[in-house]
Amino acid sequence: MAIVLRDRRDDIPYPWLWLLFVAFIVACGLTHTAHVWSAVSGADDLGLHAGIGLFCGIVSVGTAIAFLFIIPEIKQLPSPKQQQAKLESLVSQRTAEKDRLILEINHRVGNQLQIVRSMLSVQRRRTHNQETSEVLQQLADELDKMAAEHIRHSQTDYLRHGVKVDGLSNSVDSVPASATA
Repeated sequence: MAIVLRDRRDDIPYPWLWLLFVAFIVACGLTHTAHVWSAVSGADDLGLHAGIGLFCGIVSVGTAIAFLFIIPEIKQLPSPKQQQAKLESLVSQRTAEKDRLILEINHRVGNQLQIVRSMLSVQRRRTHNQETSEVLQQLADELDKMAAEHIRHSQTDYLRHGVKVDGLSNSVDSVPASATA
């Protein structure tokens, strides 16, 4: 117990209580050692027995009294099962928050790609120059490829296809038909 206390002092609640237990175990061991010594040597050292018995009694009563005062606090400590459940709940909550943020980011990126695609389409319809129209179409085609790649990455890298969180989804509904083909 003393080694565990030394190595894990920050993890152990009420380290002073552990010290009392260590002292109590040592005192009990000394009592037994004194009895064995007396039996083996044939000497009956009453002073030694009395001193060790007094030490053991003081430590024992001190530990019992300390327990009386600390038991209500110890009962309030969460169990490992409770701590694990709380941690799992927190991890689940944080994962859901992360998923919502990723979906929101993917949604916004998709929207921005759609806006740029729409702007290219408007400019293409307004132009009367064939070469400019072809360049704008090439840009729109590349943007469609980017949108399709964005959808593919958002579905495979972060979330399973079709996952919905608070009304957001990573579906292909908001991407131009040419981007999904």
